[in-house]
Amino acid sequence: MEFYIVLALLFVGLTTVIWALMSFSSQGLERYQESFTEKADSSLQALFLFVDARRVFTVNILFLLIVPVIVYLVTGAIFYAVLAILLLLFLPKILLKRMEAKRRRQINEALPDALAQIAGAMSAGATFPSALEILVGETSGPISQEFSLVLKEQRLGATMGNALESLGERVQTEEMDLVITAAQIANEVGGNLSGIFERLSVTLRRKMEMEGKIKSLTSQGVLQGWVVGLLPFGIIAALYVVDRENIEPIFHNLLGWIFLAVILLNELLGGMLIRKIVSIDV
Repeated sequence: MEFYIVLALLFVGLTTVIWALMSFSSQGLERYQESFTEKADSSLQALFLFVDARRVFTVNILFLLIVPVIVYLVTGAIFYAVLAILLLLFLPKILLKRMEAKRRRQINEALPDALAQIAGAMSAGATFPSALEILVGETSGPISQEFSLVLKEQRLGATMGNALESLGERVQTEEMDLVITAAQIANEVGGNLSGIFERLSVTLRRKMEMEGKIKSLTSQGVLQGWVVGLLPFGIIAALYVVDRENIEPIFHNLLGWIFLAVILLNELLGGMLIRKIVSIDV
């Protein structure tokens, strides 16, 4: 009798634990889905990429379920499967950040020519909104999309100042903030806006030339950082080919995984330090 009571208690206990784990995992998955889709949707809209964020989430979950299994089957080590999961968790955020940085760079590169075109249109007698319409109609790319959105916001009832502030919040670059500040000051206190934009165009073009020179001068340091960063992995690969029997334990025991984790951590810290050293603000 006591045996059946203990068995029943164990059954109830295990059922409760399994139900709690399933409930917790489902709630955690829902929270992760909400956070992921919300951030991805806002980032994709800012990039003018009209993709369903739920599909992106589904693809990410599929990769999280499939890729670690493949990595484990190929390597036979749990360490690499866990490493693959961590990389896949951060990969969407990294890709979105890189796409945002690329878009900002494209906008900054096109900004001097856009300002010169706006200044020329305003010198010919066009108003600022009319000059923006000419710019949007004759150009393409991210800067045309952003100024087109400024015009749409103005048509929907927003003031030009509010539309320009929204533009600054979306782009978030020093160059665009400088243009928006100049336009707002000229709108409030008056002034030759076409002349201001023309001078800004020249200033931004010189700034870009200076940044290009600095980038070329610091490229050697960046290359050295890549070489030094990849050197440990090259040595491990060479030892794996030359003396495979002695190097294989690194990939199949706890001490070797700790060794690899320390290498990766030092690589990340070194890369961050080198990037900080060679990053020079103009």
